[in-house]
Amino acid sequence: MRRILLLLIAIAFLSNEGTAQFRWDAGLSLGASNYLGDIGGTDESRRDFIHDVKLDQTKYVVGVHVRYKMTRTIAVTGGFAYAQVSGWDRDTEYAPRRARNLNFKNNIKELSLRGELTLYSDNDVGGKGYYNPDFRLYGFLGVAGIMHNPQGFLQNPTQDLEQGWYDLRELRTEGQEKEYGQFTVAFPVGIGLYFTHQKKWRFGWELGYRLTATDYLDDISSTYALDSELDSDLAAALANQTTPEVIQETFGDPAMIYNYHYPENYSGTQKNPRGVE
Repeated sequence: MRRILLLLIAIAFLSNEGTAQFRWDAGLSLGASNYLGDIGGTDESRRDFIHDVKLDQTKYVVGVHVRYKMTRTIAVTGGFAYAQVSGWDRDTEYAPRRARNLNFKNNIKELSLRGELTLYSDNDVGGKGYYNPDFRLYGFLGVAGIMHNPQGFLQNPTQDLEQGWYDLRELRTEGQEKEYGQFTVAFPVGIGLYFTHQKKWRFGWELGYRLTATDYLDDISSTYALDSELDSDLAAALANQTTPEVIQETFGDPAMIYNYHYPENYSGTQKNPRGVE
């Protein structure tokens, strides 16, 4: 599974209709996104949560939401978000990934529904008796549908192939019998806070963590494909982007290339891992 980390700053407009104060609000959010998975990372193998975040690969996320306050402590929120995540093996100091030399970016569309539980509240911040602004700290958990389409950047152009970004899913870069799905499920979990100002506006901050049900946000999951399993020169070029120069620079031993390439006319059944934890 792959994970997505989202940091959002949100502004919402309140509606005071209904029997409960501020029962509805709708708003916009803007923030930063990051990815935790097989590509990139720091100087070690995969670690969970923020320990493996590569800050220079931080991208953007924008979204909209509608929240319904069911009780004083429980709310339900539906939302749509558009985010980009990316990663480059060249940016890590962890040798197995750096030598692999792969990369990706993925534009993600998410439709979510989640429950929110108030963990702490103060209806009169500052204690002035105005009940303005009020403050909420909450946790959330939900389910989301995701549409995604990873792309890879061809770093080493050839006479027939131009340098640039290419869709990866349809190329079946690991020799899959069929393309992996464009749609998957994710499970948002996180924590947030907001202030309500003048009983009309809310300003909030949110840190969210998405655990996805696909292993292919970055197009990497299992093993390198044999040449006979790939349908085109483009698939072969994007499936394996390491070079003898990269191997030499990383390990100081050009023979290590065969951990990432199969020898010419290889006829064995043992396959080299492409997904590196």
